[in-house]
Amino acid sequence: MTVLFVGTMRRFCLILLIIIASAGFAFAQNKDADNILNAQFNVRIGGVGPKGTQIIEMRIIAATLEDAYEYAQRDAVAVCLLRGLPPSSKTRPMPPIVRESVIQANEAYFIDFLKMPNSGLIKLPTSKKTVGKYARFISKVWESDVKQTEDGVDAIIDVQVLYDNLANYMQDMGYSEKPKETVVGKYLKPIIMVVPADVYCTEMDYVQTWVDETGKKQTISDYNIFGREDSRDLRLVISSLNEIFASRGFETISLEFLLKSVSMENDENAFIGNDYGLSGTVKESPLDRIKRSANVDFIVDLDFALYEVDDYRYVAFNMRAVDPCSNAVEIAHAYGDGRPSRVATVNTLLEEAVINYVDDFCDKMQSHYEKMEKEGHRVTVKVKKTDNSQYDFQRTKFEFDGKQTKLCDIIYYWLQDHTIDNNPTRNITPNVLSFSQVMIPMVTKNRQGAVRRLDSNEYVTQLQEFLLDNYGIESTIYMRGPGEAWLIL
Repeated sequence: MTVLFVGTMRRFCLILLIIIASAGFAFAQNKDADNILNAQFNVRIGGVGPKGTQIIEMRIIAATLEDAYEYAQRDAVAVCLLRGLPPSSKTRPMPPIVRESVIQANEAYFIDFLKMPNSGLIKLPTSKKTVGKYARFISKVWESDVKQTEDGVDAIIDVQVLYDNLANYMQDMGYSEKPKETVVGKYLKPIIMVVPADVYCTEMDYVQTWVDETGKKQTISDYNIFGREDSRDLRLVISSLNEIFASRGFETISLEFLLKSVSMENDENAFIGNDYGLSGTVKESPLDRIKRSANVDFIVDLDFALYEVDDYRYVAFNMRAVDPCSNAVEIAHAYGDGRPSRVATVNTLLEEAVINYVDDFCDKMQSHYEKMEKEGHRVTVKVKKTDNSQYDFQRTKFEFDGKQTKLCDIIYYWLQDHTIDNNPTRNITPNVLSFSQVMIPMVTKNRQGAVRRLDSNEYVTQLQEFLLDNYGIESTIYMRGPGEAWLIL
């Protein structure tokens, strides 16, 4: 009897343990599924993905790797929608796509949207398998680390989410607000280029000799040095900064690849004289030619140094952003030291050094860009004439607004009528009309109504066409840089 009782109790306890274990497992799974809107996630940014995507690293504990893959996809989309993305060394935190109040008011929709397939055991997606609604916003999934446990796997899964598509979908569905866009913000992003500072180039002997207008030799920075062995650190550092700026919404131009695609003119005088048949001398430094070719909004001037203390290395940096149309105006400035490390590469050391400053630095550039949208982009316009020109700026007159008006005033009035503030500053000499503080619109429209950038070249082209159509004055345009154009009569 005792033996029978003991055997019965053992079977009862075994059955009870199975029931408890099964109930616990089911509870955990159901809790994860039914309360996804309240779930907590183990997540961090896995890197910088292609434009419009986010790479999210999820830690998933599941029975199988296949299950972990599916959970990671669902949870990555849930994080974007419900929690927002955490900061990383290259990105700032991002708020959730959908507000909490909207989620609470539409709880059934989001539970259904994030519902996982309930077709038995979870398997990797195939064309014949029913997937969750969230799956359409997944581009790619891969594991970076998998550990076997007694109950299954403990995996680190990277998920590439089609973040912009997901945000746009929620906006179209009415669950997320569409960002307010200005005309400029809708079509354009600030374009920046990182260049080594003059002091860095001098220390590294990245210099060349240049002859100015007076014939005097000047020592200037030489950027065409990326083929040199000692430029490797500079290449890594510039690439890292470009990646950081791109992740914060800026378009970046690689100085190295720009130099490869641009033929550097050795003699600007020959360039003007031979191609345009004009007299006079025109000289540019290499940086002037780069800025003219790149047509960027901001130049980020970078100086950095790698220091070694005992077995540790760290980077000190100093960078400033300037508008290439006016190098005298500093838009943003940041400097500091990074944390020492024994093994980190120079670009990683720089990333760690700038991370605490880069958001404020970017905010100042963005603020200045938005200011230019309202107040105009400042350019310089110069009207020159050759030695054999038949026009005199102060003596030649044409009819304008019903009366005879000097040519210099006609040009000035046109500039007034085609600037945002109607108030360019002018300086008149017998051979040159110089107009500074010319505040032109950031964008213009073509005949089909498409919006595009308006640079100094196209702006002065409008002046050129005005003078030709109304007074028969023929002229040539020379681009001195993105913020300066010459009209030569």
